[in-house]
Amino acid sequence: MKSKRPVALLIIAIIFLLAGVGLLAVRSNQTHETTTQAQTLSDWAHGSSGLLKVMVSYPTDLLVNQSNTVTLTFESDNTLEQNLNSGYVFDAEFDASGSVITPRKRILTPLERGRHKISWEIVPFATFDMGGVIKMALGDNNLSGTYAISPQVTFEMPFQLRKSINQHTLLVVGLVLIGLALLLLLVFFLKKKTYQPKS
Repeated sequence: MKSKRPVALLIIAIIFLLAGVGLLAVRSNQTHETTTQAQTLSDWAHGSSGLLKVMVSYPTDLLVNQSNTVTLTFESDNTLEQNLNSGYVFDAEFDASGSVITPRKRILTPLERGRHKISWEIVPFATFDMGGVIKMALGDNNLSGTYAISPQVTFEMPFQLRKSINQHTLLVVGLVLIGLALLLLLVFFLKKKTYQPKS
C-alpha cells in the first residue's frame, strides 16, 4: 500500500506564501500620490521688480495617525537674486485643522541664492476630509514673526484621509509568512522523498 504524500503541507505552504507576498505588496502600494502648485511673490520689501518662485508638493491622501510630508521649494529669479544683499526673509505658515504639524507651523527663512526647501510633517487625527493652507510673504530683515503673517499669496490644499496598516507590522508579518512557507516546502520535499514508493 502506498503512503500518502504530505499534500496538506504543500497546500499550507502555498497559502502562507501567497499571504506573505500579498502583505508585502500591500505595503509597497501604500504610497502617496503627490501633486504640486506654483506661485510667485513680488518684492514688497525693497521694491525691486524681482520675484520669488515658490512651489509646494504635497500628498492628496493623508494617512491617518501617520506622518505625511509637505514640501515648499523656493528660488529667487535673476533680478531678485541680484538684490539679495538688501536683506530678505521668506515667511511661510502652514495650517490644517484636525492635525499636528511639526516642526512648527510658521517658518521664517533668510533668503539666499539658489533653490531651497522647507518641509512640514503633518499627522492628521481627524476622521473627516480636510484642507490645508500655506500663507507666504516676502519681507525684509526686520521681519521677526512677532505679528501675524500678512500673506501675499497662499496655497490651498484639499486633503483626503485614509487609514493605513502599520508599515513595520506588514513587513514583519509578510516575511514571517514567507519564511514559514519556505520551511513547509522544505519539509514537504523531504517527506516526499522519504515516502517515494519502492519499485
